[in-house]
Amino acid sequence: MQKQIIILLVLMVLGLNLPAVAQTNPQVAKEVIAVTKAPNAEAQLAKQGKYRGVFGARGSGTANELEKGHVFFVGEFSGVFANDIADGFIDKTSVQCPAVRDIVNGLDMAAHGYCVVTDKDGDKAFLVWKGKDTTPNAGGGDFQWTGGTGKYSGIKGNNTYRYAIIGDTSAFWIVWEGEWQLP
Repeated sequence: MQKQIIILLVLMVLGLNLPAVAQTNPQVAKEVIAVTKAPNAEAQLAKQGKYRGVFGARGSGTANELEKGHVFFVGEFSGVFANDIADGFIDKTSVQCPAVRDIVNGLDMAAHGYCVVTDKDGDKAFLVWKGKDTTPNAGGGDFQWTGGTGKYSGIKGNNTYRYAIIGDTSAFWIVWEGEWQLP
């Protein structure tokens, strides 16, 4: 299967069309057609499953210093989620997470919020999360799917996450891992 995908990508990069390839190598054309007709994972969204992937994000908002060493952040984290399995559950989706963080002496003591995960079809999955730092600029927590629209309507499931901020930037990566169930 990887061979056929690589062939298809090479054809696209070279600007070749499938009829031209079919004339010179009918077997390659048949394999490429078989790959392109195969239904993707989203079209076959199972009623339940497990997944793992990375949410690359940036944070923006307002940090309010309440007292020396104590900051309260109100804002949003947004970015893109990529499943470890291409075209798997919520792969290549947009993620927006309104959030609050209570930071004491450089450690996030309590963070919580919500996320809206939107796929290419406009269907949405909703989650609620909470967590805290384990070391400065790194930590984790848990989240639960709470519902959705379209193909994600009625979604439920328990999940964990761990994250690390990238240096002295507003960018970070978050590993999501867990399960989902649909009615």
